[in-house]
Amino acid sequence: MSKNNETMFRQFAEQRRLNAAFSHDLRTPLTLLKGHATMLLSFIPKGLVSQEEILDEISVMSKNISRLEKYVNAMTNLYRLEDIDIPRQQITFHSLIDNFNNTAEALCYDKHFSITASGDNITLFINLDTVMQIYENLLSNSIRYAKSDIAISVVIENNNLVISVSDDGCGFKNIEIEKATLPFYKSSKDISTEHLGLGLNISKILSERHGGNIQIANNKAGGACVTVKINCNES
Repeated sequence: MSKNNETMFRQFAEQRRLNAAFSHDLRTPLTLLKGHATMLLSFIPKGLVSQEEILDEISVMSKNISRLEKYVNAMTNLYRLEDIDIPRQQITFHSLIDNFNNTAEALCYDKHFSITASGDNITLFINLDTVMQIYENLLSNSIRYAKSDIAISVVIENNNLVISVSDDGCGFKNIEIEKATLPFYKSSKDISTEHLGLGLNISKILSERHGGNIQIANNKAGGACVTVKINCNES
């Protein structure tokens, strides 16, 4: 019973954080939309804007509407993560490494990567789709900030699959280490409107659903290092 209560409280706290982050991130596009709409409503009747300026304003408004749609879709998907079923299938350790290598070759087209795998070719009991989603999130995050090199480590420790993705970028600031897995959190260095800041949050949720956890740190050279532990037992 206590375990069920703990899970319920954790999910409730996570949902509150998610709602707060979602509300915060909605403010910017909504404020921009309101500002542009107010300007058009005020200036168009007075003939103070040209057709070209009107089209420019509508274009900006359209981009912010697209941002809102992305946030809403992201929220919907995040809520579903707590409820999706995660059945485990059998896969050998070497087959999983092959999957990791193929994904890295496809994504790291402008970065150099290396994979270090340590472990016998044992049978793992994991949900491959979930593990690959976590891995792709970690790798994509590293690609975004790496200067040129990404190092991937995969080991088996105490019935856990341990995946670490490290890079030669500028790493996490102390405050970012604490907040990196929060929903919609983005580094101060990230000015992209396409990146929603959900990858590490999704990885945290999925790794916990799979009996594991996520750790955010910097490597010895100062670059980012994100490590995920995933239980790979049969039960």
